Amino acid sequence: MQAIILYPGGEINSRELPDDEKQRLQLLKDLVGGHLEVVPVPGAKYLVFWEEVKDSPHLINEIATVIAREAESIQSDDYLAGVVVVVPWEALS
Repeated sequence: MQAIILYPGGEINSRELPDDEKQRLQLLKDLVGGHLEVVPVPGAKYLVFWEEVKDSPHLINEIATVIAREAESIQSDDYLAGVVVVVPWEALS
């Protein structure tokens, strides 16, 4: 199962997710930096991020914000910040 990692500066990487659910969730927490928040997007995918990143110094993730707004997964005046990971729905089910 493949994940796409969207960094606030515009860099994009991919990473194989572990088959083990506990390891997979821990990896996602490590990538985003904290408690997992999730919003659905088209293509049977989710954007995974740490919502509380907005409470600390942070950078807006422009790519993830555009994806979430176009999917109407967030309000038009909201944004996503920090590292955001795109995963297939089965990664979290």
